Amino acid sequence: MIFFWISAVITLLFCFVVFFGAPYLPTFKKDLERIFRIVKIPTKSLVIDLGSGDGKMLVIAAKKGYRVIGYEINPILWLISNLRLFKYPNAKVKLKSLWRADVSDADLVFTFLLTKYMPKLEKKLQSEMKANSYFASYVFELPNIEVTKKTNNTHFYRF
Repeated sequence: MIFFWISAVITLLFCFVVFFGAPYLPTFKKDLERIFRIVKIPTKSLVIDLGSGDGKMLVIAAKKGYRVIGYEINPILWLISNLRLFKYPNAKVKLKSLWRADVSDADLVFTFLLTKYMPKLEKKLQSEMKANSYFASYVFELPNIEVTKKTNNTHFYRF
């Protein structure tokens, strides 16, 4: 019986986030590595991952010497990310909605967000992103801003 309740809670935690952003879907490491070959930002730059999931992007960026902040609403994924980031003092993940994230100091913002949320995110980015910063969107495009570069899975924007 306890196994049933634990399974039910875990399932609910993974399902409820669909109402706020996107379900957890892993990204490919090669695609995340490619982002940093395309977007040239200095070491110590701030990289923010909106909906950071299991922290894979955060670990890659932290290893490269960037300051990284992830925002994750799923407590299980937040915990996994914190465990993965334990040895990186330049990285942290907040248990917080991406909609409440402050991206105004970011040099690069990354997300993997569903199409239906992109117009709202676009407004947030337009009002908060600093000049000459980058936004990388995995799979889905912003509706009204011109893509500056595109790979198989990632759309890049310059603000």
